[in-house]
Amino acid sequence: MNTSRFFLAGILGMTALASAALPQATNNPAKQSSITFVGTVSQVASTSLASVPKSAQTIVVRVDSVLKKPAAVSLKKGDTVTVEVKDPAAFQEGTQATFYTEGWIFGSGVAVKELGHAAPPSPSSAGTPGPVETPEKTVVQSPSEISDKDLQRQIAKADYVVTGRITDVHVWAVPKSAAPRYRTSEHSASWHEAVLQVQSVLKGPKLKRNKIVLRFPQSRDVAWVSAPKFEPGQQGVFILQKEDVSGAPTSSTAAKADVYTCLRPGDYLPMTEETRARSLLRK
Repeated sequence: MNTSRFFLAGILGMTALASAALPQATNNPAKQSSITFVGTVSQVASTSLASVPKSAQTIVVRVDSVLKKPAAVSLKKGDTVTVEVKDPAAFQEGTQATFYTEGWIFGSGVAVKELGHAAPPSPSSAGTPGPVETPEKTVVQSPSEISDKDLQRQIAKADYVVTGRITDVHVWAVPKSAAPRYRTSEHSASWHEAVLQVQSVLKGPKLKRNKIVLRFPQSRDVAWVSAPKFEPGQQGVFILQKEDVSGAPTSSTAAKADVYTCLRPGDYLPMTEETRARSLLRK
């Protein structure tokens, strides 16, 4: 028997019961949720865990981004999650939504129960979209809400950690080589490139020049709302990874310069957080 699995499920179950006991949380899935993520439905009436019985109410969702979760739960972009949904008719393969959930079963994967979801209106609704559950506010963590442990984990995985200032922002011209991967839809990232003037390198090899090209999604669709956005003059600490999302790892404007991204909450920190970042780098 996997004792830790049932112990974790018990903790999350008690947390859900405690939340349900609070009158102010009962009608707000965003507040009640212990696990919140953006995902795309890959299978309906199916499961990704053998221990979860398949039913009309179970769907398999590919995680696009994680917005909130307990530290004990292992969940990241690209994982598959089994979700027991309230209304199976609301989902089909390819449906994208923000899922507000509570923990259900943990083992070789994750299964959760839906408390609510937020989804964009269907373009086929002929101007009369049905009711859509929306959160009270966009669920995006500020740097102060991200724990030192989670921030240290992000720093450990980074290719570079630098301080600097954004000097230019422009729309990314999608090259032909990336076009098949770059689909235009209501969920498109609207990729932009920012030129980052590096002031100091806190982690990473020495730069050949003091500029880095930073590619980021300008879209505020649910799939990209938690990713940091940039504008000229913005300064801070940038936790960077080599670009592997948009389909073209080099810049369209900077003589084949390598491109980096910072897509998670906490990958960009204001200058007031520099001391904290330096401290975590030393640990």
